[in-house]
Amino acid sequence: MKGYVLKKIILLFPLLFGITLITFTLTKALPGDPVYSMVGERASPQTLEKIRKEIGADKGVVQQYFGYVSLLLTGEMGRSYYTNRKVLAEITAKLPNTLKLAAGAMCLAVPLGILLGLISALKKNTAADRMITFFSVAGVSVPVFWSGLVLMLLFSLKLRLLPPSGTGDLRYLLLPALTLSLPALASIVRVTRVSVLEVMDMQFVRTARAKGIKESRVNGVHILKNAMVPVVTVIGLEFGSYLNGAVLTETIFGWDGIGRFTMEGIMKRDYPVIMGCIIVGTLIFVLINLLVDVMYYYLDPRVRVDGTER
Repeated sequence: MKGYVLKKIILLFPLLFGITLITFTLTKALPGDPVYSMVGERASPQTLEKIRKEIGADKGVVQQYFGYVSLLLTGEMGRSYYTNRKVLAEITAKLPNTLKLAAGAMCLAVPLGILLGLISALKKNTAADRMITFFSVAGVSVPVFWSGLVLMLLFSLKLRLLPPSGTGDLRYLLLPALTLSLPALASIVRVTRVSVLEVMDMQFVRTARAKGIKESRVNGVHILKNAMVPVVTVIGLEFGSYLNGAVLTETIFGWDGIGRFTMEGIMKRDYPVIMGCIIVGTLIFVLINLLVDVMYYYLDPRVRVDGTER
């Protein structure tokens, strides 16, 4: 297992190099000039040239790329074109807010999704199963920006129970966390239902029931535990996407996290911000996937072969 984790960590470096190359190429291919966005098109040629030298835009693309890679190797991600603050410091300051939002969403989605998925599977083809299936399909299908606006209209403007936007305590967290949790909740319900139904037909479950083991223990230990591997995959992917920054949710509710920071960088063509957010997001996603693989190792002995993972 240690060798597997070490191998994954080593492979992280070429992956990050590839991500920086692709992202840098795509940002440079975007239409428009960030210098014009900073000072306006009516600025004098001398001013434009001076700013290009300050941000390094007067150099060739290849030289700019290797200059950025050299900067990364020193542990820095450059400075924002607009605030002149270090990008890494800004991301570090906003990451706790995104982490709080992601944790809040997962605290709603994971236990409720697993519970509803288990109930749906155990009550297959009943009214409860059909109702849960309907709402899970709706949760996956409804766009986040629409559900967010509906929740804001209901709880903030009509009932006046929660603030419509901003970053703060639990009252500010509830609406964006609920909005963000809905797609993950629906996905967890669907995957849990399918996985539980598959496990229920296996021989060891029938054997456990034939031995007279309590139904609650059969459902909670024999069935649910063995059905958790695909569910853990979905949870890991959803949590990784949350930590990457829920762009729409954070933008709608004015939540000061990485997603909103990324969107602002894109709108302003702030290339260091865009690059920094994507690199940090990739790193987080890879580490979450690594954690999911480690959980596989302990959840399902079938993925172990001579102490290593397939």
